[in-house]
Amino acid sequence: MDLQQYTLFGMIKERMAWATKREHVLSRNIANADTPGFLPSDIRELTFKKALSEAAPPQVSVTDPGHMAGTPVPTSRFRIEKQRAPEEISPNGNGVTLEEQMMKVGDTKGKFDMAANLYQKNLAFLKMATGSGR
Repeated sequence: MDLQQYTLFGMIKERMAWATKREHVLSRNIANADTPGFLPSDIRELTFKKALSEAAPPQVSVTDPGHMAGTPVPTSRFRIEKQRAPEEISPNGNGVTLEEQMMKVGDTKGKFDMAANLYQKNLAFLKMATGSGR
C-alpha cells in the first residue's frame, strides 16, 4: 500500500523532510560558530499559505486541438536564507548566536517528533480501519 496517495501522509512526510533539512542547516551554523565571517542560515517555516501559493496548478489535459496546453510552474521545496542583522554580528564577522541556534534545534525537534507521532497514530487508525491492526 502506497501511503503517499493519502494527502495527510504526504504532508507529514513533507514536514519531516523540512525538519531534517533544517536540522542539517542549524548544525552547520553551530559547527561554524567560531568561523570568522560566517553568517547563519535558516529554512523558512512550512505554512499552508506558502504551500498553497507555491503549489503547481493541476495539469490540464488537451482533449481538442484547439485547446492550449498548460505550462508547469517550477517550485523549490525548501529555501535556505542567510540571517542576521548587521548589529548582531561579532567583531570577527561571525553572526552565529549559539543560544538562538539551540532554541531553533529544540523547536525543530519538537516539530519533527509531532509529525512522527501524527504519522504513527494515523497509520494505526488506517490499520484499525482495514482490520489488519489491533
